[in-house]
Order: sequence, then C-alpha cells, then structure tokens
Amino acid sequence: MAAAWLVTGCASGGGPKAARSTGMGIDPYGHTRMSEMRDAVSTEGMAHTQRLLAILRAELVRYRDPAAAERDGYRREGEDVPVGALKHYFNDANYRKNLTHLDPEAPPAILYRRTKSGYELAGVMFTAPIATSMDELDGRLPLALAHWHSHRNLCVAKPGTPPLSREDRKRFGFSGSIATRDACGAAGGVFLDNVYGWMSHVYPYATTLAEAF
Repeated sequence: MAAAWLVTGCASGGGPKAARSTGMGIDPYGHTRMSEMRDAVSTEGMAHTQRLLAILRAELVRYRDPAAAERDGYRREGEDVPVGALKHYFNDANYRKNLTHLDPEAPPAILYRRTKSGYELAGVMFTAPIATSMDELDGRLPLALAHWHSHRNLCVAKPGTPPLSREDRKRFGFSGSIATRDACGAAGGVFLDNVYGWMSHVYPYATTLAEAF
C-alpha cells in the first residue's frame, strides 16, 4: 500500500471533470488514468446508488467536525490546501474493508473542503483494487455517474527528504516528469506502481445526482 498522504493528488473538487478515457489519462505524463465511461445506469445500479447516497447522508452527519473523524480513526493527510480545495482524511481499516466490496458505512476517506474559516464536510472517497474490472467498478459505483480514476507510475521523494526545490517538484509527484522505475531510482526517489488502486469521490449532499460524483 502506498503512502497515504499521496491521496492529496486527487482532484480538488466536485466541479467540471475532464473527459474520461481508458488511455493515459488527463495529465501530461500519464500518471492519472480514468475508468471507462458508460452511457446508462441499470435499474439495479440506480437503486444501489440511491441507497448509497441515503446511507452516506445519514452516516456522515457525525463527521461534520474533522475532529470527530480523527477520533474514529481517520487521519489528516498531506500539507495544507488552498481555500476551495479538498483535504482527505484516510482510514486504513476502512480501506481494507473496501478491498472486496464497497462498504457504504466504511468509506476509506472523508473529504473536507477548506474554507476561509476552516474545513467543511464535502463527501467521501471510495477505493477498489487496481486489478478490479470495469464491470466490477460499475457495480460498485456506476461508470455512467462515477469518475473512477487511478494514479500510476509515480516517483516520490524518500521519507525524511528536505523540502523539494522548484526544479525537483517538476520531476516528482503526480504531475512530475519521472514515470519509470529506472528513472526514479536514478533520481533517488521511491517508485509507486499505483496509489490505493481505483478511487472515486462521492458528494452525497449535492443538489443533483450528476453533482454527487
């Protein structure tokens, strides 16, 4: 399992999403790959989605305060984010629960949006193993709605490394130019095949179904 703070590379909000594809993704070095996009949601899939959103709306109320999430085993990941961006609070035990199926009562991450005065509850992130098929992803969260994505072939600095220079930031991380194990080793970094497998955000308090994913 990759270092948990790397989930900060996920998209920062519930706004317009980039077009999905099964190719190299939406970043210039191919670190981000998107799932298939399907045209319709089955009747069963829609019923499952509505049940999931109802459960999340009821269960997440207790996590309006990030401190409550931390008391339940979620840990704040990564550096501070700018106003309007999302902060991930990750739970390793819930990540393991979601390896075999999506557990609506145990989301691997809770998402908080930074405001001028603090953080407000935004939604959750679900995960699935990187080897999960498109049909299984569709069963977990319909591909016509959800934006399943994965972060792959990343080179990150070793733990304890001093803050990266501006030039180093161009090479390491989610938007870094290094995308192979050999190049990462030569740069003294740590190579990650993928980070947490497939991931998808859900915003259960959105006003429309489209905005919930």
